[in-house]
Amino acid sequence: MQKVLFALIGFALHSFLFGSMLHAGEVFTEPQKLRYEYKIETDLNTEKFSDVFCERLKTKHNWRQVESNVSADETYTSVFRFKDEKQHRWECEVKIRRDGLDSRKMDVLMMMSPEIES
Repeated sequence: MQKVLFALIGFALHSFLFGSMLHAGEVFTEPQKLRYEYKIETDLNTEKFSDVFCERLKTKHNWRQVESNVSADETYTSVFRFKDEKQHRWECEVKIRRDGLDSRKMDVLMMMSPEIES
């Protein structure tokens, strides 16, 4: 039991100091805005990964895609709108690009903010 606990503490410390193979979570919060950044390991190319990721948001989470484009540096940007469980409307910008240091990973940045009604 002590060896297992030591191994878990060691793994947690290593992940904290050096990162892990898959990192996801909230990295920054402002009033009325949320920023989430994910590192996802995949064998898919950037275009296919973006298609799969966005399709999942539309089908599983009922987000409505309102805009998408690809920049010269192959960053795939999509804008979505959705309603939360309290029927508040939100807008989310999703940016997907290949990680500059590890070609097996994608950087996914999601910026969410409420739609302010006039």
